[in-house]
Amino acid sequence: MKSGLGAGGAQTIQRAVSLLREVSASRGRGARLTALAEAAELPVPTAHRLLAALTREGLLERDAATRGYRLGSLLYEFGLAASPDVDIRRLCASALQRLASETGDCAYVNARSGRDALCLDRREGSFAVQAAPVRIGNRRPLGVGSGALALLAILPSEEVDAVLESNARRYRRHGMSVDRVRVAVEATRARGFAVTTGRIVARFRGVALAVGNGVNGVPVALSVIAADERLDAPRIDRVVALLRREESALRAALTSELFSPAKGTLP
Repeated sequence: MKSGLGAGGAQTIQRAVSLLREVSASRGRGARLTALAEAAELPVPTAHRLLAALTREGLLERDAATRGYRLGSLLYEFGLAASPDVDIRRLCASALQRLASETGDCAYVNARSGRDALCLDRREGSFAVQAAPVRIGNRRPLGVGSGALALLAILPSEEVDAVLESNARRYRRHGMSVDRVRVAVEATRARGFAVTTGRIVARFRGVALAVGNGVNGVPVALSVIAADERLDAPRIDRVVALLRREESALRAALTSELFSPAKGTLP
C-alpha cells in the first residue's frame, strides 16, 4: 500500500507554514485574516480554513477582541524540545554585550531563515534613546534592514536572484523593489558591510556585518542600530571596526566550539 501526503497534502503543509511565517513577522501585534491571506498569496477562504485548523491545534491563538492571530503556545513547547547543534545565541551573547556597551546603542544578531532574516537576540546600550525596532523572534524579508541585507549580500548570486524573486511582493510592502534591493546588495558587497536608513523605522540607521561562513552552515550577521544622527560617516567607521573585531572573535569561538577530538574535524 502506498503512503505519503501526495502533492495536495504537501501543498497544504507549505501553505500552513507560510501563514505561520507571516504571523511570526507581525511582531506580536496580531495579524488579521485578510492581511495574512494577501501576504501568503492565498485566497481568503483557503487562508481562513488553514488558520482555523492551526488555531485548533494550538499552533496559533486568536485574540477575541482584535480578531488578530498570534503564535500559539504549542510552538513554544516545540521550541523547548528543539536542540540545535550550535547555540548561536549563547555564542553571540558576549559579542552583543560588548557592542552595546561600547557603542551605547542597540546590538543585534540575525540569522537566515529561508527567505527571511530572523532576530535571534539583542542587547540595549546606555544611550537615552535606544533603537529597538525589532523584537527577538521577529522576521523580515532578506534585504530589509541592515542585518537582513548583510545576510543577503553574502549569498551566491544565483541564490540572491532566487530570494529576490520570491520576496518581490513582500518588498513592495516595505516600500522597496527588487531592483532597489539588488543595488543595495551590490553596494554592500563593494564596501564589505551593510548600511540602511529607515528601512524598518524612520530615522533609524543600521550597520551590519556578516559572520564569516556563518554558524554551522547558517548565515549570521551582527548589527548596531541607532538614531541616524548618531551614525554619521566617522562613527559608522568606528562601529564597523567594532563589528569586525567581534566577527573575528566569534569565528575563533566557533572554531573552538565546533572542533573537538570526538568530532575530529569541522563540519
